[in-house]
Amino acid sequence: MAIGENGGSFQTGVQVNPGHQFGVDTGTVNPLLIEEYGGEVESQIIKTSIMKQFIDMKSIRGTDTVTNDRIGTTSLQAVTPGVRPEPGVAEFDNVSVKVDTIILARNNVNLLVDFQSQYNVRAELGKDHGKIIGRFFDEAIMIQGMKAANIVKGDGTAGTTKLPEGWVGGSQVTLGAAGDELDSAKLQRAIEDLCEAIETNDIELEGAVLLVNPAQYYTLVRNDKLISGDYSTGNGDYASGMVMKSCGVPVLKTNRLPQAAVTDHYLSNAGNSAAYDVTATEAKVVALLLMPKALLAGETIPLTSKVYYSDVEIQWFIDSYLAFGVTPNRGEYAGVINAA
Repeated sequence: MAIGENGGSFQTGVQVNPGHQFGVDTGTVNPLLIEEYGGEVESQIIKTSIMKQFIDMKSIRGTDTVTNDRIGTTSLQAVTPGVRPEPGVAEFDNVSVKVDTIILARNNVNLLVDFQSQYNVRAELGKDHGKIIGRFFDEAIMIQGMKAANIVKGDGTAGTTKLPEGWVGGSQVTLGAAGDELDSAKLQRAIEDLCEAIETNDIELEGAVLLVNPAQYYTLVRNDKLISGDYSTGNGDYASGMVMKSCGVPVLKTNRLPQAAVTDHYLSNAGNSAAYDVTATEAKVVALLLMPKALLAGETIPLTSKVYYSDVEIQWFIDSYLAFGVTPNRGEYAGVINAA
């Protein structure tokens, strides 16, 4: 104990660090600083990700695969007096998704003080990790949503997919001519045609979202059928420059619909036949209508953030990582509008 210059006492040899929980030095990276960094990552993903709250992510532990069983419909029959009714035959199938890749965002910091003392550095790293992971997650979900929408029922050959009896594929609408995606009336008509096609398959548009590129979003803003002339909250508000719904489906603008062919996607591999790659034809999508039932998704490692020191590297690592997978489940719950 030492005496201060005003007669007060203070304790020597003890440093109180705001990053130590309850002032206790654990000898490791300050836990409160790690928690703050991880919180920045999570909050940024919640803020920037469109699909995070939309998709039902199943936990995959003890295996690398989650499977969803699919059962076809049973046909009806009329009963004839004196004739024994034959039992109906239901077709069985399943769809599965495998998680086999860890997606990592990493930064290196050579001096711990750079990470501890400059709070803006930690916050910016967290925000950056959150943004790139959120974008990657959304793009993977949307790619598989496009795959679901492009499912064509058939016998499993020549680009078709064999489905249980009573199941149908996705819905596709192709615009008539180049530039129609920038014509507000023609784009709105295509949305109406898409919704009609889905509902014709006896599918309610429950929980659906319509994802469009910014160019198509602002094309819809110029459609007076969607925008209230009185600047009131109807389908949209021109004064606010926003469209809320089209055909009763919420409209969300995004830059994350693939606009060019995607090859060597981080989640694509030989085991899943490059399932996350996108062809040039698939990349012509200008709008994607998606419902949660369209996809099957699972994760083995939820979003995790860590800060640790490596004696071998003689530096600190700031990591954010996760492991997830997604695949089409029911194509009839998805639809696309393609450019001509």
